Amino acid sequence: MQTAVWKPERTRVKQEADKKLTKKKRSIKKVLVIFGALFLFSGVLSGSVLTNSPKKAEAICTPCILCLPIDAPITVLILNLMEDLFWQPLIEENIEDHIYSELNWIVDDFFRDFWLKGLAELTEYLTVFSMYQMQMVGAFFDANNHIQTTQLYFKLQAEAHKDYHPSDDFCYFGTNVRSLAASDAKSRLDMLALSQRSLQRQLGYANAASGSNANDDKNARWRQFVNTYCDPKDNNWYQAGTGLDFACDRDGSGAGAAAGALDRSRVNKDIDYTATIDSPRTLELSFADTHASPSAMPHDEQDVMAMSANLYGNTLPVRSLSMARLESSVSAQRLYLDLRSVAAKRSVAVHSFNKIVSMKASGTNGDASAASQPEVGRFMGAVIAELMPAPSDPAELSEEIYNIIGENPSYYAQMEVLTKKIYQNPKFFAGLYDKPANVARKKVAMKAMELMLDRELLESELRQEMLLSVMLSGELGAKFRQVDKNMVIGK
Repeated sequence: MQTAVWKPERTRVKQEADKKLTKKKRSIKKVLVIFGALFLFSGVLSGSVLTNSPKKAEAICTPCILCLPIDAPITVLILNLMEDLFWQPLIEENIEDHIYSELNWIVDDFFRDFWLKGLAELTEYLTVFSMYQMQMVGAFFDANNHIQTTQLYFKLQAEAHKDYHPSDDFCYFGTNVRSLAASDAKSRLDMLALSQRSLQRQLGYANAASGSNANDDKNARWRQFVNTYCDPKDNNWYQAGTGLDFACDRDGSGAGAAAGALDRSRVNKDIDYTATIDSPRTLELSFADTHASPSAMPHDEQDVMAMSANLYGNTLPVRSLSMARLESSVSAQRLYLDLRSVAAKRSVAVHSFNKIVSMKASGTNGDASAASQPEVGRFMGAVIAELMPAPSDPAELSEEIYNIIGENPSYYAQMEVLTKKIYQNPKFFAGLYDKPANVARKKVAMKAMELMLDRELLESELRQEMLLSVMLSGELGAKFRQVDKNMVIGK
């Protein structure tokens, strides 16, 4: 293809060379003709000169008859004509011949035979070598992409392993929170049971000690006090027969061994709020169970009811208002409504007590059918165990821990562990130096615990506001009745 491109140029150069050669031949012919004429003319002149031989011993030279004054200009003219017509065209044609010959050599010999083939071979070499280099560069690009992809893969794999590998500290929340919702629901049912029992006692519900007569309530409570809560050492006891020896006599035989509570650990628990309710984290309350007799009830349940009777409604309304009197007497009806108003106010007051007790009622842990709450008490015991010194006997530590939180931790005990005890362990703060994902998980769990605790605080404030409103209503009741009476009489 490259040789074919230069073929028209070669043809044009040959054509011009042929034209120059034709002109050269014509010029040579002209020069020869002129040169012949001049040769003849110069021969005549030279012949005349040669025929005139000089005379010897002649002092005066006679001029040649043929040497004319016009010979010198003619000679110059002839030389100029020869230069213009012969020498200069001959030199120019010679130079042109050299130039065309050089051009033909460059185009035909050097370019076509050497330079064009060299360029073609160089182009082929550069093309092949460039492709080979590009193949190597492409291999480098492929290797770079492969290395970066592999690096990214391992990086993502490491991040996934890091982010989806929860720590043991985070498992504390997930393990111990499993029975929290069920224990909260159970505590609300226990609160309803306590409120219903308190209201039935105020209104004289059937089959209750206070059902027929208000004095029956105190008689039953006195017998319970003598057998369960009485301490002979109270009331300034200093020797036998003093203090409450006779009051605590269970069998009526006088002061002696059968005086005071059967179980000394329950002495005064019907009035000791700290020992009965405030100190224990879990109370053995089970209002959902039916008991064969009152004595079969758990001790904590008996103690809580006895304290509730002492705190709220120690003196119950009288039961002297018969059905016939309530139907016929308007004043009796108003009196009964006043009694119900008092019972309503007492129910508001006892509600806070019932709420605190129900929060400390035993939780749902230990239920074999509840697969979602397996042995929560054991896991919470492990949290408490890390805060206590190691005993010589592990069984002793377990017994002590269960005495604190109970075998079935209450909602209150579970919340205390999750919102307080966990953070008292230095290992928790050391565990915060962990993977960012685990720290974020712990933060979310802590926020959830905070929200539940805020909910309990809100409900406590609502109960406090309700108590204050009832107290304010009671204080304003007398003034309201006076103002209402003055309005009736027209003052």
